[in-house]
Amino acid sequence: MLDRIKEYLSEAKGSARLTEQLPEEQVALCAILLEVAEADRQFLPEEYKEIVLQLRAYFGLSKKQVEELIALTEEERGKSNDLWPFTHAIARTYTPEKKAEVLAMVWQVIFADNRLDPYEEQLARRLQSLLSVNHSVLMAAKAKAREIQRAREDRPD
Repeated sequence: MLDRIKEYLSEAKGSARLTEQLPEEQVALCAILLEVAEADRQFLPEEYKEIVLQLRAYFGLSKKQVEELIALTEEERGKSNDLWPFTHAIARTYTPEKKAEVLAMVWQVIFADNRLDPYEEQLARRLQSLLSVNHSVLMAAKAKAREIQRAREDRPD
């Protein structure tokens, strides 16, 4: 699978703009989660750990594969001026249910450091718009992420 992503990225290098080709699903989702983690200008280890956890669970990847995916995604993010190519890839191909899952992952990354920064919340609301979902879906995803966070906190180590 990562070979497919690398092949895509090498083919995309000939393209003048990243928006001319949609990024792979894994790169798109990873880019969104990384952007969320950096929204408050602090990319904390808890957030990185949550991103790894989310990507491993969602795509069935090993930790090493996720680390490679993050490295590839960082390269692609460096070529783009904004989130649009990544959110557009998700908005165009995901069902409403899968978009809700993405937003739940977004909130889980936001809550990973046990605080909600205004910039993180603003980005979550922007993602709601970019992914073309209703506000109620965003709030349901937030509630789901809070539930998951509470369950983790209540769980004995």
